[in-house]
Amino acid sequence: MSTKKNVMIKILTSRIELGASLFADDVENDEELGFDEDFIDESGEMPEPTELWTEGRMVTGPSRVELVYEESELSGMEGSVTSIGFDRAHPGLLSMMRSGIVNTAMVFEENKRHICVYKTPFSEFEVCTVAKRVENRLLTDGVIELDYFIEVHGAQAEKCRMVITAQEVSV
Repeated sequence: MSTKKNVMIKILTSRIELGASLFADDVENDEELGFDEDFIDESGEMPEPTELWTEGRMVTGPSRVELVYEESELSGMEGSVTSIGFDRAHPGLLSMMRSGIVNTAMVFEENKRHICVYKTPFSEFEVCTVAKRVENRLLTDGVIELDYFIEVHGAQAEKCRMVITAQEVSV
């Protein structure tokens, strides 16, 4: 049996451009991509995080847990629903599914490269992700932290930090 709780979801994201390609076979799991603990860009500055607040639901089942929310105009994906979830037996393997105006299924797993297709009303393209850190404390502290690399095939790769916080709200 699943339980659904209304939650406020805060998503903090920071991005720094990279000079390498994640699609190249020689950079998979390579330290040269340089995920600094301090997350400093080439100018020596920490990037200003983008903050997004949204209402959503936490769906907790016997084997799977998901945060589900509707994208807004602020995210640029209005008309899509995002679900961030994991299997209880594998909390370090996160999936991010989007459906609606934007469709994709991204996977985040430490030190593993995953390629997916990202579909928009205008085009579809390949996206590669490599997670360097997946810290999933959603069930204990309401927090998921991700440090990862992402690249849209043919565009500049980025290293990203995302912190997702979910707090239960009363209806």
